[in-house]
Amino acid sequence: MYNLAMFNSHDYSIPASIKLCDFYFSDESQLLNQLDNVHGVVIHSSAEENQNKVLELILSIKRRFTLPIWVRTEKNNAISKKLNLELGVLGNLDENVSNEEMFVIIENTLNLIHDTDGESTTEIKPSNELQLNSLNCSMKIPNKAEVSLTRLEYKMISLLATRVNQAFTYEEIYKYVWEDGEETDNSSKRYRTSNLAFHIRNKLSQNGMNPKILRTVRSVGYLLDSNLESDNLKEVMEFTS
Repeated sequence: MYNLAMFNSHDYSIPASIKLCDFYFSDESQLLNQLDNVHGVVIHSSAEENQNKVLELILSIKRRFTLPIWVRTEKNNAISKKLNLELGVLGNLDENVSNEEMFVIIENTLNLIHDTDGESTTEIKPSNELQLNSLNCSMKIPNKAEVSLTRLEYKMISLLATRVNQAFTYEEIYKYVWEDGEETDNSSKRYRTSNLAFHIRNKLSQNGMNPKILRTVRSVGYLLDSNLESDNLKEVMEFTS
């Protein structure tokens, strides 16, 4: 399941067969603050929308993260489309593209990026272990679905996996995951870390894994509890030929 940010958009109905979970934003700062929790962004550009605002938002997103961006437009403006593509937008989805087609295009692109539908670029070996795949940014246990994570979600899980069943503090997790070097108060660090854990647990639950494997240690931080799903954790780094 992929998290898709929909900015300045109407309520689209995503078909049940599409592996997308949509989050709607109308405030730019709110969207930018949630980029670490999404896999892609759709910017809805209405007929009255100022093109400069769309371009500025695209640039703001790209300064923070490398994320696929699409522009859903109500107008057929060749110059605007060209500018969007020059800034790195993957596609201009105009009125000739139906909503269902749009979501299929987005899902297919995300599958290609995360390599979930084709042959994996890494080898996931069958075992009784919970496996972390650093190239796909995913985690998996035998007989259950592979869980796609965002870059920051994967960083948190991979850190906890280095010391299974032992807690990492909020401070340790924050410094490892964000690496921004900014002076941030403890309450903000705790909030951002807890928010990341919340999204990870949701994905685990949606894919049939016990969300309690990511366990809260009260007033301290988080740990990975291997007793709930497996005996060990193992990062998979072997390339297939």
